Amino acid sequence: MEINVKIPKTRNGKATFKLIVDTAVELFYVQGYHNTSIGNITTNAGIAAGTFYLYFPNKLTLYKYILMEFQHDIRKRIAEKVSLVEGRFEKEKEGIKTFINYAIENPHSYNIIWESLYIDKQLFSDYYQGFAKRYERGLEQSIKDGEMCEVDTELVSWILMGVSNFVGLKVLLKLGTDKGSADQVVDQVMNIIKTGIFK
Repeated sequence: MEINVKIPKTRNGKATFKLIVDTAVELFYVQGYHNTSIGNITTNAGIAAGTFYLYFPNKLTLYKYILMEFQHDIRKRIAEKVSLVEGRFEKEKEGIKTFINYAIENPHSYNIIWESLYIDKQLFSDYYQGFAKRYERGLEQSIKDGEMCEVDTELVSWILMGVSNFVGLKVLLKLGTDKGSADQVVDQVMNIIKTGIFK
């Protein structure tokens, strides 16, 4: 995802940049992308209108930057957690738990990421394709290591991302019957993945 953002180097510049981003995240979450203007962002941030353009050429670039940051944060958090466990099964379990707990801590991330589908479908596609490609590499290695059956790694990456996304929605939005904490729900999900659902 290519973006034309001017990252500041001074302490004051970094503080202002963060203020713009944090304000935009909150407004995009509450009002949505299309109902939020640059004027809304600068007014709520308490900065001059022209200050916005020191860092971002337009609202879409700011949105892309936020999307990229979410992707980076989620990947980093998952990578740190899965590095602490051994075996593909345990790594998958830890990865899904980490993703869902990230969503609980950052509920605005779900709204903003999924809204990209209605802002620019290519953005939405690129976001998830990026995750899928990285996922595939890990799955391919697990097959080589004898931890997994020979499967279509591209398809399995999308299946597992689907599990993460929609189990995350269930937990985050408290849909259906309460099955306990996010970790407890993921433990149940992984047991189903391991044993299957068909007789």
